[in-house]
Amino acid sequence: MKDRVLHLFLTVVVFIYILFEELFWETIAYPIYAYIHNLKLLKKLEHIILKLPSWLILTFFLLIFVQVEILGIFAGALFLDGKIVSATLLYLGKIPISAFAFWLFKISKEKLLSFNWFKISYDFIIAKIEWLKNTDIYKQIKIQTNNVKKHIKSWKRKYFKNANLMKNIKHIYMRIKILFK
Repeated sequence: MKDRVLHLFLTVVVFIYILFEELFWETIAYPIYAYIHNLKLLKKLEHIILKLPSWLILTFFLLIFVQVEILGIFAGALFLDGKIVSATLLYLGKIPISAFAFWLFKISKEKLLSFNWFKISYDFIIAKIEWLKNTDIYKQIKIQTNNVKKHIKSWKRKYFKNANLMKNIKHIYMRIKILFK
């Protein structure tokens, strides 16, 4: 029984991780990050930030990070309260802030990791992500996710040529449901 509960828990954690990695990071957050990273204004800002003391960069990063996490908690609460549209909009609204925080981390990583407690926390999180990615559950769900993505892309080309959007969405939903049986 204990193994089944652990397996179910890991499956849910892996599924959520892959969902956020695939859906939010790859399709939304990374393109925003890439756009932000290429802005000339931010190139100038990068030079200014790197001249700042480490403690100031850390404080600014933590303020942004905490804000993003609080927005995520509020979005989750709205979702649980049945306010799906509000939750989705709030969550989508936090993505540009997350992308900026990621950019800030990338450019000032060396300074941020100069704080021992921050480095220990960072190394711990990276180790847990690597452990998660090496589990059989992660590998199985990743294969299924990639298959679903391939099917969605082929269905998108096939079914979204005509104007009956709801019919096409229902059809795709039924096909995805069949894949996970």
